Amino acid sequence: MATTERAEAVRAVVRSIPPGNVSTYGEIARVVGVGARYVGWVMSQSSDLAWWRVVNSTGRAHTAAAQAHWDAEGIPYRGDRVVLSECGLDAVDLAAATRPSRT
Repeated sequence: MATTERAEAVRAVVRSIPPGNVSTYGEIARVVGVGARYVGWVMSQSSDLAWWRVVNSTGRAHTAAAQAHWDAEGIPYRGDRVVLSECGLDAVDLAAATRPSRT
């Protein structure tokens, strides 16, 4: 997969995370077949993504501004971390975002 295709795959997966749900950089990286840091880099270059729905493996977002979004979407958190065990990470089919559509 070319770099631009990989970046678009990352963006597609992040866009597939519905409101009220989160995923981790590592899980997105696993689905796309890239490194977690690459996911972070793509997100830093993409201002149109719901960045607050992507957290690190401990549930922490890269900015405290995420908490306002978490409140608005009902995402459970304590302090500066999403409570991953209460987020239903398995409820989001990230792999579906990278499958070619059948039209």
